[in-house]
Amino acid sequence: MSATPARRAVLLALPVLALGGGVLLGRALPTAPEETSVDVGFCRDMANHHAQAVAMATTALRHDTGEEVATLAMDVLLTQQNQIGRMQALLIGWDRPVASTGPPMLWMSAAHEGGHGTTGQGSGDGTGDGTGAMPGMASAAELAELDALTGQAFEVRFLQLMIRHHGGAAEMAAHARDHATTPQVRALAGAMVTGQQVESEQMALLLRARGGEPLAAG
Repeated sequence: MSATPARRAVLLALPVLALGGGVLLGRALPTAPEETSVDVGFCRDMANHHAQAVAMATTALRHDTGEEVATLAMDVLLTQQNQIGRMQALLIGWDRPVASTGPPMLWMSAAHEGGHGTTGQGSGDGTGDGTGAMPGMASAAELAELDALTGQAFEVRFLQLMIRHHGGAAEMAAHARDHATTPQVRALAGAMVTGQQVESEQMALLLRARGGEPLAAG
C-alpha cells in the first residue's frame, strides 16, 4: 500500500534533516572519549538500534494504518532519525569511525563494567549485521511478517514489535546515562530513557485497544 503525499514528503526529507543536524552538532565537541568507552560504543550501537525502529516506522507509514498508529510511527521516525544524526555527529566530532568492525554491546558487557553490566542478548536473529546481539531487536523473519500484514493485524504486530524494541533501547540508554563520561551522551541517553518509556506506555494503550498484548521481553 502506498503512503499519503504528506508521509512521502517526510520520508524523502529525512536524510537531509539527519545530515544537517548531525554536521552542526559535530563541530564543537571537547576531547574525544576512548575508542572502547561507553560513549563511543553506545553511539554506534544505538544508532544501529534506532535504524531498525526507523525502518519499522517507515513500513507503518507505507501501509494504510489508522491515524493513531500513523501519528505514532511518524513521531518515532522523526525523533529517532534525529537522534541517529546526533550520535553519528558525536562520533565524527570525536574522530571515531561511525561503523564498528567488532561485535556490538561490548560497552554494556559485564566484563567491560566490572561485573555490573549485561550482555544485552537480543530477541531475534537481527539483520545479519550483528544487531541481533542488541536487546529488543526484531528478527528478519519478524520484519518480513510485519510487512506482509494489513489492517488491524498489521497495527497489532507493529505495536508489539515496537514496544519490545523500545524496551531494549531504554535498557541500553539507561546504562549509557549512568556510565558514559561525556555530558552530551549522558543527557541524550537520559532523554531517550524518558521518551521511550512515555511512547511505550502510549503504545501499550493502543495495543490493548486493538485486542493485543505486549510480547515477552527478549
